[in-house]
Amino acid sequence: MKANIIKVVIGLLVLTVFNVLFFLLGGTQRSTTEWVCYGFIHIAFFCLAFTHLSFHARKGETVLTASLHLWAIAYFFVELATGIGFLWYNPVSLFWPVVVQSVLLVFFLVFQMMGILANDDTKASLAKQRRERVHIQSLAEKLREAMREVDDPSLRNQMIVCYESLTCCSLESFPEAVDAEQELENAVNNLCGSVGQDNANLTDQHIQRVFVAIKHRNHTIRMARA
Repeated sequence: MKANIIKVVIGLLVLTVFNVLFFLLGGTQRSTTEWVCYGFIHIAFFCLAFTHLSFHARKGETVLTASLHLWAIAYFFVELATGIGFLWYNPVSLFWPVVVQSVLLVFFLVFQMMGILANDDTKASLAKQRRERVHIQSLAEKLREAMREVDDPSLRNQMIVCYESLTCCSLESFPEAVDAEQELENAVNNLCGSVGQDNANLTDQHIQRVFVAIKHRNHTIRMARA
């Protein structure tokens, strides 16, 4: 919130300085061309302000929003230079000032919208990856907690290998792997549940089922990628 307030204050100061200079140097009796340039410069400024206030980066997503901010900054300064150039030259005809500045605005809006759509797709992909990572990590953490309750060295070593195999699983998932992932989750839950029953044979059986479920999931993921 504090950063947004500072940005608003800086923006208002820039806009105020521009308006003061605009009216002090030329007064209010301006040509239509000058008012058109004045309007386009303000549009560029508000596009820049809107971008900075509306698009915030979550942790790990700074690069995504950076492109939107860079486009907005570039458009503002290009429009500012173009508008000042037309203000200084002050052509009688509105044709070129309107055409050039309209083209700049359209290009900016098109590229910004394309950037927003691309960012939305990327954010959805990142969110999917986070969910998949949390799912595998939660199973691995559950297995590690259960491993601490195992006293038998042989079973403990098997569970360590099982844990390492689970942590090495691909974090990526596909709809085709839903059944395999459910099988893996059930196998891990059954293994963790068997640890407290003090039944080495049963625990060993569940360890083997986890290995089978991991292999099944890995094979399904590989097939889905192909």
